[in-house]
Order: sequence, then C-alpha cells, then structure tokens
Amino acid sequence: MMMTHKVLEAQDGFIDHRVLEQVAGPGEFNFVTIAEWENTEVVERARAAVAATHKAANFDPQEMFLRLGIRADIASYKPVAA
Repeated sequence: MMMTHKVLEAQDGFIDHRVLEQVAGPGEFNFVTIAEWENTEVVERARAAVAATHKAANFDPQEMFLRLGIRADIASYKPVAA
C-alpha cells in the first residue's frame, strides 16, 4: 500500500489522500482509502503509473487480495451537496 500511495502522491493532479480505519459499527470494510484528484483525466494517468510501478516491482495486487482474503471495492466518487 505504501508503494502505491507514494506513486499516487507524485502524480500531476494529485490533491490529497486519506486512509481511514473502521473503529465502530457494523460496516463491511475495515479500511477505506480516499484519494482526491483535480479531474478525471489525471486519475487515468495515475492508474497507468500505478500499474507500471506494480509491473516493474513484479507485484500483482489481485493475487495479494486473493491470498490475504481482502475484498477491494474500487470506484470513483464525486462530492454532493449535504
């Protein structure tokens, strides 16, 4: 995870990211990672940079998820008025 976050932080258009840990409640996920970007175009470039870094490191995140029983829910979101 740290390798991926360092790559994300170095990308043009990166604004901020947070890793949150569930401390109470019946929620499904123990950890949530949220990254904020300038626009959707920079997100696609960041995904490509992460994929290239993983490939260069011979790291397969899907294999790791399966091996460790991790369920990832990867999606894009936008702010809404509260």
